[in-house]
Amino acid sequence: MPEALSARGRRTQFLGILIVGGLILVALVSAVLWLSVAAGTAAIFFCMGVSFFALLAVYAGKLIVDEERYMQARLEARDARYRQTLELLPEGVVILKGEDGVIEWVNTMAGVHLGITSEDVGSVFTDRLIASQPAFCAWLRSRDFSRHYALETAGGSVLLDAAVVAPDERHTIIVTHDVTERRRVDDMRRDFVANVSHELRTPLTVIAGFLDLADMDVPPELRKRHLALMRDQTARMKRLTDDLLMLSKLENRDERGTDQPELIDMSALIDDAVREGMAYSKMQHKFEVAHEPLSLLGHPEEIRSAVLNLITNAVRYTPRGGRIRVVWKRTGTGAVLTVADTGIGIPPEHLPRITERFYRVDKGRSRDTGGTGLGLAIVKHVMRRAGGELSIESTPGEGSKFMLRFPEERIFSEPVRARPCWRDGLKSDDPIHRSPQDFHAHSCLQR
Repeated sequence: MPEALSARGRRTQFLGILIVGGLILVALVSAVLWLSVAAGTAAIFFCMGVSFFALLAVYAGKLIVDEERYMQARLEARDARYRQTLELLPEGVVILKGEDGVIEWVNTMAGVHLGITSEDVGSVFTDRLIASQPAFCAWLRSRDFSRHYALETAGGSVLLDAAVVAPDERHTIIVTHDVTERRRVDDMRRDFVANVSHELRTPLTVIAGFLDLADMDVPPELRKRHLALMRDQTARMKRLTDDLLMLSKLENRDERGTDQPELIDMSALIDDAVREGMAYSKMQHKFEVAHEPLSLLGHPEEIRSAVLNLITNAVRYTPRGGRIRVVWKRTGTGAVLTVADTGIGIPPEHLPRITERFYRVDKGRSRDTGGTGLGLAIVKHVMRRAGGELSIESTPGEGSKFMLRFPEERIFSEPVRARPCWRDGLKSDDPIHRSPQDFHAHSCLQR
């Protein structure tokens, strides 16, 4: 007997054996009585014995019916649990029956992946997909399920990994897993390695070439020029490795999320970043700075990196004599830091990808001005960590505006105090703000 047989089933089995054995015993005793005593007594005993065991048999039959119903209910409950579990899976599941592959059951995710829903139950699976996925249907008919099948849907934007399991001769289970994100990450990793290799190869080639000339007799002026170029290329590699380390730190912190934010004096941070931006500009641009007395709950190193990246980026893409405007102020939903320039601008088709690693609108200009192609990617990660967002507005030929928007819960009013004002790169003793109300009157913006 099966080990899973319930106690009720064992009782029913025992009653069955008892009835059969009892009827045999009654027959034997009746036969003995018939031969030794009297036929009437034997008949009476036989009738009473048969009646008793008949009643017992009826009771046993009821137990059998109840047991069958009980087992059926258990099977249905187990099947419901299995299907409920399959329904919650992130994979698409389609159960087929018969050689024709008639759809018996599907979960919700199968509808997302393949467009197969519960309304398709009873139809042939391959007939349902033959128009959109003829190659996949041909693979199913081949019955070669030793390998997985790469299935593209939604016009190629979604990649599915399809596997087929045949638990028995009558059923086939198709399982689909969305590997679009995995493919995107793999592509990004491959592109990242290729881009880093390319970015490092160029300065290393330059340095190696000049080192080959080190033992040669070259004029002092030419040697001096070679040394200057090697220093420039070394600085370029340092900027690249620094940005790569910053990105790595940001990504690791995103995963851990263990470090605690601090209250940042944004006015002081912005003044320091503008000071560095002016040094990077070599006083070739006009800076306009304004900030309300607001503090930000965040990570100082990261916020400073984001602000400085936006300012140096503005310097890099703004012609000599152009204006760069940095404003920090409260909004109805929090606060926003705006870095606006009068530079060359960004064509609209490039805006969706501008924050990707190593993505450049003008590759030649970016490298010539010392860009690594990682600045806006760093800004995006910083804003994700800060619970804010980066928004970009740009008009080719007129300039760009980069806005760091922070939520209200991270903004705090700081004590009002006099701060240095920067006008044409020169420090003045005028306070930038006396109160939030006279922000516009005392913002120290160039008119």
